[in-house]
Amino acid sequence: MKICPNCGQEAQEQDLFCTNCGEKLDNALNIATAPEAPAAPEATETAKTAEATETAKTAEATETAKTAEAAKTAEAAKTVEAAKTVEVTEVAKEERAEEPVKNTADFARYTVEEKTGKGGVPKVFIGIVAAVVLLLVGIFAFGKNLLFSGLGSSAEDRFLKYQSEYFNGKIKSMEELGFINQETKEMTMVLTGEVDGREEINKYLEDSSLTLKAKTDPDKGSMQMSMGMQLMGSDILDAYAEYMDGVVGFALPAIDEHFYKGDYKTVIKNLTGEEVEEAPDLKKTKENQKTLEKLLKKYGALYATLITKDNLKVEKQEVSLDGLGQKFKGEVYTFTPKAEEVKAFLEKLADTVEKDKDLEELLEQGNYGSQINDAMGLGSSLPAKEQLQEFAQKIREAAEDSGQEIEDANFTWIIAVEGKKLRQIKISSNQYVCSLEIAKDGDKTIEQLNLKGGEGETFYLKNEYALKGKTLNGSISGGNGIFNITGLEYAIETGKKSILMPYGTYTVKDPTGMGGQAILTVKDGEKNSSDHELVLSGLEAYSMGLSGVKLNLNTSDKADITLPKGEVVDVSNYSEDDFYELGEKFAQGFQRIYMNLLGVTE
Repeated sequence: MKICPNCGQEAQEQDLFCTNCGEKLDNALNIATAPEAPAAPEATETAKTAEATETAKTAEATETAKTAEAAKTAEAAKTVEAAKTVEVTEVAKEERAEEPVKNTADFARYTVEEKTGKGGVPKVFIGIVAAVVLLLVGIFAFGKNLLFSGLGSSAEDRFLKYQSEYFNGKIKSMEELGFINQETKEMTMVLTGEVDGREEINKYLEDSSLTLKAKTDPDKGSMQMSMGMQLMGSDILDAYAEYMDGVVGFALPAIDEHFYKGDYKTVIKNLTGEEVEEAPDLKKTKENQKTLEKLLKKYGALYATLITKDNLKVEKQEVSLDGLGQKFKGEVYTFTPKAEEVKAFLEKLADTVEKDKDLEELLEQGNYGSQINDAMGLGSSLPAKEQLQEFAQKIREAAEDSGQEIEDANFTWIIAVEGKKLRQIKISSNQYVCSLEIAKDGDKTIEQLNLKGGEGETFYLKNEYALKGKTLNGSISGGNGIFNITGLEYAIETGKKSILMPYGTYTVKDPTGMGGQAILTVKDGEKNSSDHELVLSGLEAYSMGLSGVKLNLNTSDKADITLPKGEVVDVSNYSEDDFYELGEKFAQGFQRIYMNLLGVTE
């Protein structure tokens, strides 16, 4: 047994990470596993039960779990395993995109013969992949080096580290360029437009605009939004909505002179008949981010325990990147999990997810939108705890079959490294092969995603780019080797960005050759704002009656939102019928606006 140097929890001898906090166990203190004094009968029974599920794989864990403390350890281990299952799922899905390597041209050929076999990809992969996608989204949203920080130098560590470093590097680049922006708390967006070839349309578009403003203040727990529409210089619609620390408010001044406000929990209860334990707490935004980081680290550590010296093979050999037409000599890491390993991992994942209070709390935060849907009759959802229980049960029920199907499908996850640089990730099964290839061609970087299906047809998506001075020039293309198109060409000005994206030009051309093209130019606007000008040209050949269209979205990181001036009406005690009548009133108002609009445009 080991003792975590960070949190003091016990861990199994084979664990690389603490199942409670995710700490690397390189410096963990080893302890004897001699039987301890028996705990109270009730506590002992609880420990045995928890261990029975957790330690189907090792008798040693069962012995330790005889104490109440061991039971606690077992539960923590489940948490780690749960995370592991999540990642396995992703692997599984990508596996689904792979086919066994044969003598035909594959995207990655090795000098070592690969296995082939029968079997497909289990349906449970869908759920596992979904969980993995959530992990990836979490990485993009909340940070660098969260999942596999502190990895050591073992082959298992390197297998994860090379991939983690690559994707974290891509995230950092996207943040620096301006494609990822987490800091914006205020924004104003104004959309305007004009057309070429139809002056009768332009007269209505002149002095017309659609405006959206938003402002959030996590420290005060508030959020405000407003929307306005102008037609030919006249205000025809404005709307306002807010959430202030448990109180919702809304107004449509163009339709109704009142400002309606009400207690969130009471309003939801009156509309759905169900009690709401908590109102959304926007003050928890930062806390939720920290909780998510904790979850990512914990589940990442759990996933890491799935990769062992028994299922990971490392070889030095020649690698062929067939999609990019390059070869190199490097290290190839091949991960092939066995049925029992996957089964045990999925069971631990299920146990961990089911009892994860942090995950439950985050789900509850996400359920606020579901409560609004319930109130509007748009659908319903289970409480977070029941969702986790249901999800965990599905994982358990599918664990054994999924493990066997994964093994039968010859699921393989391979990475190829040259020096210390990742050059390839390839995930394959009997039916599909999915690979990412990375190469340099002079000063140009090439990244290509390849997908080969069961019918043998191959599809690819390639991004090529090079930095010249302060401009990043590149293109994104794709196809199947026969029909190939360049979907996007871009020239990004590094160091300059709007609240949405980097400055520069982005061009898309009609691949059929009819002459149409779209050019998006992001540049400085007036008064510290940014313009996103989209120009569609060459439209004559499309029988649209237009030769071109120009749309402009002006954005800024400031929002001047004015509170409604109407009389405040408390809707906390409104019944469902009261809200129905209010909705009818708004509907009639929108109808009047529509009729007035028709009168203006006719």
